[in-house]
Amino acid sequence: MGKLHGIKHNQDLDKVLTRLWQCCWGTNMLGEYGPLIIFSAIIISGIVISSPLGKSMKFPLTDTRRMLLGLVIVETGTLLAAMWTEVIHREIAATGGTNFCAADGLVQCGSVIGDPKYSEFFGMSWGMIGMISFSILLYLAICLFFGPRDKMANVWLNMAFLLSLPGLIGVAWLVIVELFLVDGAPHICPYCTAVHVGMIATVVILYVLRNQNEEGKWDISIN
Repeated sequence: MGKLHGIKHNQDLDKVLTRLWQCCWGTNMLGEYGPLIIFSAIIISGIVISSPLGKSMKFPLTDTRRMLLGLVIVETGTLLAAMWTEVIHREIAATGGTNFCAADGLVQCGSVIGDPKYSEFFGMSWGMIGMISFSILLYLAICLFFGPRDKMANVWLNMAFLLSLPGLIGVAWLVIVELFLVDGAPHICPYCTAVHVGMIATVVILYVLRNQNEEGKWDISIN
């Protein structure tokens, strides 16, 4: 029974990832890096909104909620990018190759995501780890955006920050893998890099928000 449940779970996840493929690949004419352009645009827009540049956009939000809005957008784009790396990982595992990203050259995905030695951590693909991590972080960011003065807001903020910190270790390790350890290194995985940028941006935004909270400036000023 447990085995059948596991099979059904994998089939459901395959359906979700297939739908992502249809939305981000099948419906656009931007080529193999089309999804990367979309995900990167989302992440960059979130970074801009949460940065000092976002103040000039005159959002009808407190400074805290403007930054939280940017955080939600960053984490949404990063979650999508992580899901896409999982799509690539699964295709490589099933067919030995991928049509979703270049497999040769300096900038490519095949040698990085497809390397059986480095593409998983304790049996779980890095794409899946990213999906789980950013699903949790995105949930906490949404809670903070809609409830910045909720009695649980401080708990959500600290939890999000602490959960994000191990991501920096993961980013550092995967960059080392790309540049020095995979077969034919160095290689740069563009979709992985999008996730790395999103992870770093998430930590920075959460760090600034925590400082804002500790200084008594949480959710008080209108742009």
